[in-house]
Amino acid sequence: MNIFKSYQLQESNYLYKLIKATLFMIICTICLLLISCNNSEKLLSREEVDTYWKSGKTLPYSTAKHYPVPAQKPKNDTGINVLVDVAHQCQFVSIWGFPERLNNFGFRACASQASLNSVLDPNGYCRTRVPLDSSEKTRPFAWVPNPKINVIVTHQFGPESQEYLPEEQEAVVEFVQDGGGIIIMGSTPKTDDDAERWTLNHLLKKFDAEFTTINEKYMDQNFPVLKCSNDWDVIATGETGKPVKARRQFGKGYVVVLGEKEAIIPRGHHTDEKKAEKDQIFKDAVLWAAQGKSPIGGDFNFYSMSGGGGSIYPELEKQLGRIVVYYAKNQTDELIKTVEEELPLITKKVFSWLPSPEPEEPMYIILSSGGGGGWAVNAFKPRENGLISLKPYGVISIFAHELAHTIAGPANDNGEWAGIAPHHDRGEAHAGWFQGKINAIYKPEDLEMSNRNCNAYFEDEEWLKLDFKKYYENKEGRENFGKGKDWTKMWWIWNKLDDTYGSTWYPRWRWVQHTRWMDSPKHRLTWEEMVEDMSIAVGEDLFPFFIATGTSLDTDRLESIEFQGKVIELPVADIKITPAGNVNVEPIGDYKKPL
Repeated sequence: MNIFKSYQLQESNYLYKLIKATLFMIICTICLLLISCNNSEKLLSREEVDTYWKSGKTLPYSTAKHYPVPAQKPKNDTGINVLVDVAHQCQFVSIWGFPERLNNFGFRACASQASLNSVLDPNGYCRTRVPLDSSEKTRPFAWVPNPKINVIVTHQFGPESQEYLPEEQEAVVEFVQDGGGIIIMGSTPKTDDDAERWTLNHLLKKFDAEFTTINEKYMDQNFPVLKCSNDWDVIATGETGKPVKARRQFGKGYVVVLGEKEAIIPRGHHTDEKKAEKDQIFKDAVLWAAQGKSPIGGDFNFYSMSGGGGSIYPELEKQLGRIVVYYAKNQTDELIKTVEEELPLITKKVFSWLPSPEPEEPMYIILSSGGGGGWAVNAFKPRENGLISLKPYGVISIFAHELAHTIAGPANDNGEWAGIAPHHDRGEAHAGWFQGKINAIYKPEDLEMSNRNCNAYFEDEEWLKLDFKKYYENKEGRENFGKGKDWTKMWWIWNKLDDTYGSTWYPRWRWVQHTRWMDSPKHRLTWEEMVEDMSIAVGEDLFPFFIATGTSLDTDRLESIEFQGKVIELPVADIKITPAGNVNVEPIGDYKKPL
């Protein structure tokens, strides 16, 4: 009996402790939930918002939801949401061109540089930009809920690009099994080894298909021959009857393989009929792939940018002083290391050649996938530079170019840049000029040539005839010369000025311009006014030199000019029309003093 009572007492104590512990856990959980709710619902004031994003942080959704992006409203809206995946091959035609075309077809669309498993997480968040005011001039980065998607569009050229990670492949398979659709485009692997290691093929094999090393002629292009199981419906064959396009149902969803991206990209040389055909192929592929689930509908709050970044940015980040780098999980260690070690040094070097006001906010670098150039955002804040390269040197060179796009040299006494030069102050010639100087530092052999090897065109008679004034001011002038020849000729002129006056003339020219036009900062300069600014900067008359290079100026001699209340006498610059010298990477002097 005593033993029984003792057992009952022990059991009672155990139950009491268990209940007490359970209640304690419940109370703690409730408290944590309340704290979490309070934090998630905290709304930052506008002043706090500005401080937040200017420190390099991404706005939390609790604040970002109060600054929504206008919902996409495509004509004849189908309610179908399309995610254009550019985390594995970022190109201008896909990041900006595809969403715009999809909008025209009646679909909502956004391009994403985030890893697929990240952006497909139904409970996850993605990074985008949100407008802080009606003018949309300030668009800080912010976290928002992942979009609900009907169809993914993805493509890649080959195995050298960033991987489709195993977790991405699993997320895509699950997405399709649950009713989602995917459109896949690739190319012909060069070797069997390429075909075997290519992670896009690993993804395709999940659906019992793969790209082979065999080519077939189709739509006047070489398309990769598909190897696919009997579950696939072949929808196009090449000249010898081998499959180049196919589709299948997989679980509740649908998969379409269109082979080469050329199947849907209308080129400038194509007839209207050919462009309409490719548009129809793209539209039909989306509609077929989307039939696994009902159109999602509702609001779709993502920018469809026609240029300058967007829509969904990479999910990972590093802050390197005044540089914030965004990158996806599939980015290579080699490129991340290059960004960490070299970009701060390049920034310091370019600013030393071209002293410019540094903005309050950091510079944002988007380390993109694949190879193919970059972009710079200047139309709204914060600044954004996109880098698309597969090699460290490519990242270095492109970054220097895009960085120069964002800076225009020394400010005037009002702290402003003033006057707008006719050749575009921060355009391609300007950006490429400083890119060439950085190239020369990282590739010493480039020091032994003119900037961007501009002398290569010196013997081209047509190039020598290029009249800057006619080229920039009328359509006929631009049509007469290939794009880029104007930049090369400008580099040659600037290199000749480097040879004659040293590296300080360029920042001095910019300072003269911004000072001279301080009272009319939006004034668009004529070519004559720009050459006047340059002449003031170097202290000699540059009109005869520019005329000798083929530019039809209205003034042939500038004997004197007033600047800052003083009349400057200008002798004719003695600059011969001969090849330019080596790249000048020397430090500059005091740009406010005469040379």
